[in-house]
Amino acid sequence: MRRPVATSAGFSLIETLVVLSIIALVSAAVLSAKPKTAAARINAEARSIAASLQLARSRARARNAEIVVGVDTQKGRFGIVDAMRQLPDGMEVSLTVAATERHGSVGAVRFYPDGRSSGGEILLTYQGRTERVVVNWFTGDSRIE
Repeated sequence: MRRPVATSAGFSLIETLVVLSIIALVSAAVLSAKPKTAAARINAEARSIAASLQLARSRARARNAEIVVGVDTQKGRFGIVDAMRQLPDGMEVSLTVAATERHGSVGAVRFYPDGRSSGGEILLTYQGRTERVVVNWFTGDSRIE
């Protein structure tokens, strides 16, 4: 007479250790990717601001009119003065512009119909990382440094 073979209803020690090691590897990868996320976020925001500045310059030339792009350093807002948008939570912004373009916590970069601008520098800070967007006063070009 044969005995019935007992079947296991649980996991073996080896299977449990393999699953725990996979969880540890995934957790380590997620934690090490977090600083890259901050870098990507601030870089994307800097690129967005630079693109908005280039668009404002193009509009000034196309419309033959001055276009003003404002930056509110206290409220963390940016954009054409009539339609400013909020920067991401936790992102700080500082601004260096001409004294004539500063009104309290709001500063601005003015683009002229000939393509020039009042110039300035926008400094973004997020989780210890910084990006700098510079607007050349003579050419009106904006670039990320």
